Amino acid sequence: MTSKSLCFKLMREDIKRRVWAVALTVLGLIFTLLVPVALSSSSYMDQAAERLVDQKLLIKNLVNLVGLNGLVIAVLIGLAVVWAVSGFRYLHNSRQVDFYHSIPVKRFQLFLAPFLNGILVPMAIYLVIQLLAVALILRTGIGSHELGNVWWRMFLINMVYYSMLYTTMVIAMMMTGNMIIALLGFGVFCGYGPAVVSLFELYKSTWFITYFETEAQLMAWKRAVNYTSPFANYMFSLADFAYDSLGFWRVAGAAAVTAALAVIAYGLYSIRPSESAGRAMTFRRTQSPIKHLIALPVGVVFGMFFHALRSTLPWAVFGVLCGTVLTCCIMEIIYHFDFRKLFANRIHLGACFCISLLFVLAGMYDWYGYDTWLPDGGSVKSAAVIFDYDDNWVTYGDVDMRTEPGGEVRFGWKYEDQSEYGFDHMFLTDVYSVMELGKRGVEWSRSLRSDSSLEYWGYTERCTVMFRMANGKSVYRQYWIPREEAKPLKTAVYDNREYKKGIYPILEQTGSDTAKVCFQQYGNKTELDLTGEEISRLLAVYQKELEELSMAAREKELPTATIQFRTGKHQDAVVWEQEEGHYRNLEDRCYYPIYPSFIRTLEALEKAGIRLAKLDKDTVSDIRIRYYREADDSMQDDEYETVWEKPWPDDGDGSRTAVYDSEEDIETLLPALVYYDYRNMNDYYDMKAPDNVDVYVTADFDTGSSFNDRGGRSGGFMLNLKKLSPEDAKRFGLAQNTISD
Repeated sequence: MTSKSLCFKLMREDIKRRVWAVALTVLGLIFTLLVPVALSSSSYMDQAAERLVDQKLLIKNLVNLVGLNGLVIAVLIGLAVVWAVSGFRYLHNSRQVDFYHSIPVKRFQLFLAPFLNGILVPMAIYLVIQLLAVALILRTGIGSHELGNVWWRMFLINMVYYSMLYTTMVIAMMMTGNMIIALLGFGVFCGYGPAVVSLFELYKSTWFITYFETEAQLMAWKRAVNYTSPFANYMFSLADFAYDSLGFWRVAGAAAVTAALAVIAYGLYSIRPSESAGRAMTFRRTQSPIKHLIALPVGVVFGMFFHALRSTLPWAVFGVLCGTVLTCCIMEIIYHFDFRKLFANRIHLGACFCISLLFVLAGMYDWYGYDTWLPDGGSVKSAAVIFDYDDNWVTYGDVDMRTEPGGEVRFGWKYEDQSEYGFDHMFLTDVYSVMELGKRGVEWSRSLRSDSSLEYWGYTERCTVMFRMANGKSVYRQYWIPREEAKPLKTAVYDNREYKKGIYPILEQTGSDTAKVCFQQYGNKTELDLTGEEISRLLAVYQKELEELSMAAREKELPTATIQFRTGKHQDAVVWEQEEGHYRNLEDRCYYPIYPSFIRTLEALEKAGIRLAKLDKDTVSDIRIRYYREADDSMQDDEYETVWEKPWPDDGDGSRTAVYDSEEDIETLLPALVYYDYRNMNDYYDMKAPDNVDVYVTADFDTGSSFNDRGGRSGGFMLNLKKLSPEDAKRFGLAQNTISD
């Protein structure tokens, strides 16, 4: 009892000594929490009475003030530093240390009194002001069911992480003998872990040409950043709280970590020498490890930075030298409070320089063998390959259905990355072509390292490969390969049905999953009236022909229409979208191309009553071409004059439109017409298009090619100059020297 009474007396005396900290806490929380709530409550009562604004928005703003309030969070972080410094600042003054340690009180109680005050006093003040803020909100007439439990959950989270940051600052005070050094130490504790983890990621992405980061690896990086810093952990927890995904065990874990840090703080306090007051570091043995831990990553960062400027070895060495010398010299000055100690420990400086330089050189020259690694073909169980920008029209993911707090059901789309889907669903058992891609990629990575003038983009094909090893391990690599070298290998991979199952989700869909079939041509949609058995039969036919589609066929033909097999969830989402008037673009997702070679699919559609629209001389009445002169300054004036003789006037935006409605012109242009949407579904189609025109087609059915007399560029078609002779191209004012793939 005597011990407890003494502790309470010490806490009371400590509060008297730190009245200014109490006042600062009260003022800080009043002006960031209570005053804003009072102002918003008054505004809510006035505006709600006059029905000037949406009440739901006002209520949300009020709830946020006692919930995720950024100003309150910033104040609490500052108060954690203030209370830790004010409670243990005497440790940095030799006279005060002698006085406190001469008092006939155990060190445990000397530590416990200011430590507990630094947590309990701000907690009590925050709780009172939070309750007052809640009372002001309830006074407006807002019910407790609308306010919910946000206010006390936020109080709990803020105080747990306040305590963690406060205890971290206390440890910084214990390990240092100077106030400024303690603040720097707190910054190191909060930022060192995330900085090193991020540097590791930057190191891999900078030096390893074939490095590829999966979603799982990205999440591992985020977790590492989260759990290597109290500040980062606080910020991540607040983000999770905002999305209502912060679990109880996360907060309980933070409380347990805070308790462990408190034990460490007391342990440091109990062994702290009294004569360490005024020193930079309390424990001399920690100086060298801390200096090395900071100097090494700084040296690596400087080396990478200067290498990025000039891409040469001398500049990389210079960067490492600058980083290590600056860091080691500055830390020696900090340790000794003496500029003359700049090079007090040359051995440590040399060691930091050499180790940092080795890390930079190892990455620069791939001493790890990362980019040259290739598995033995016999050890690869299966593989997956994703080619960049190919078939990017495919929709990945599924319908996301959620119920709002008021009971309203809402639909959206939960996206999935193409690579992640391919890694999960593609199992190429014939890995010969994949291994060849890997070999070409390794050769190209060697070329990139030996010749820094080479570029990744423009004439290379990027592919991402996952090797599933027989031992259960999965290895990921990305390769850049010259297009001409990659083309035959890419063709061999694409023609493999196992590859298509990894990029087209429709191939895993079943008839029982499918609720509706929709057909679309030139933007015109038709819902098919089919029985469940007919849907299953049509789906099976389409899946078979999509699996049989070859690269050679795609190079020669474009889709003639598209088809959509909606799942039950997708159909529910479309119905909700139409009935509720929400626009989520759900109706237009998951369409797949129908090629002219899909004969069985087209026959099945014809039996279902679908009649394909055709662009021919009987259906097309005119073709309009809008020419943009600024896109092609190389075209001669006489070529433009040929176009301008057409009867369409200047469109007012530097362009002119010519109308071709004669039978001869229509028959000449028809074979060259390419519908934009179908071209976007097949980048393999062999064509060249002028980049200075838009094309519009008028037919006896809607072609999806609208024309705006005021100059809007909304042409639905493009022209394939490979289908026109040079003479015809010139006659229609299409420059041969400004064409793009």
